[in-house]
Amino acid sequence: MSSTPSMRGTVFYVAPEYGYNGDASEKCDVYSLGVLLLVIVSGRRPLQVSGSAIWEYKRANLVSWARQCERRGKLLEVVDESVEGLDKEQASLCVTVALMCLLKSPARRPSMKEVVGMLSGEMEPPQYSLQQQKAKFPFQPPKVGP
Repeated sequence: MSSTPSMRGTVFYVAPEYGYNGDASEKCDVYSLGVLLLVIVSGRRPLQVSGSAIWEYKRANLVSWARQCERRGKLLEVVDESVEGLDKEQASLCVTVALMCLLKSPARRPSMKEVVGMLSGEMEPPQYSLQQQKAKFPFQPPKVGP
């Protein structure tokens, strides 16, 4: 076990609040799970720059791109095109749950139990909209300087 005070975790999988103040919680794990769900469903890395066109740069950050797709009502654009026999309802559910896990406010993210319940069909996911996450972060970044 390391006693190094530096941040641990893989870039782009780490919850923003953990990056700001180093407070690990279940909600940080939920955020990371949301990124993982998007990676699995999309077949992409969290940061993937593969072209030089400006539209390609807009898609480079998987989380931001998935949020843009949701805003445009195009959740299925996130899903890997090579998936055969795609169940659109299940794919939409996975992307929706992932985006719920990625809400900027940790308090608004579901618990792990709720995520499992939604993905297993034991719970109905609430009506989700990215518009719900316009709230500011409930934490402040550390102050730098005197």
